[in-house]
Amino acid sequence: MTVQKQPPTRRRSPKSAPAAPNCETCGGTGETATTVRVGRKRREIGATQSGLCPACLGTGTA
Repeated sequence: MTVQKQPPTRRRSPKSAPAAPNCETCGGTGETATTVRVGRKRREIGATQSGLCPACLGTGTA
């Protein structure tokens, strides 16, 4: 009796998960520009600082 060999099977790499969509508010960076306010009446001055995106909390994904 002769035993017939089957051809070797090919191993496939697993499919990668689809990337999460970028946040629309910050554009995927996780940071937004925030106006600096000073004084008791909270007046705005001409400066800005970076802050966490309120929509995605700094992750950059929706």
